[in-house]
Amino acid sequence: MSQFPPPPPPDRPAARPGIVTAAAWLLLIGGAFDILGGILLLGGAGVAAGRSVGGLFALLAVIFLAAGALKLYAGTKALDLKEAGRQLGIVLAIVAAALNLLSLGRTAGSSIFGLAIDVFIAYALATNAQYFHP
Repeated sequence: MSQFPPPPPPDRPAARPGIVTAAAWLLLIGGAFDILGGILLLGGAGVAAGRSVGGLFALLAVIFLAAGALKLYAGTKALDLKEAGRQLGIVLAIVAAALNLLSLGRTAGSSIFGLAIDVFIAYALATNAQYFHP
């Protein structure tokens, strides 16, 4: 009997690459900021209750909270190298990139920065599929 542990399965590498770790952490950080923004929007909805903008704030708060929760889920699953996290992370990054493209005219600086992050996340997760498992 050997004292050494068995080698990892040959179908996928054992270590998580740094680029995947960075993409997962960016998803986690983005999710945390989305949840914070949702909480702040809920506070604004409470202040604006009874006005026409209060309902809009509440709707945006729910959207931000849901997006933040999805990003946190995708980030944790990507850190665990789960395929569901990779796929959800790619979809969320593409949707966020499209929204950043739409807002280029109003807020060029932050939109370009957000677009770069989203493209990086999508690239990192799409090109490293061999590391993920079901």
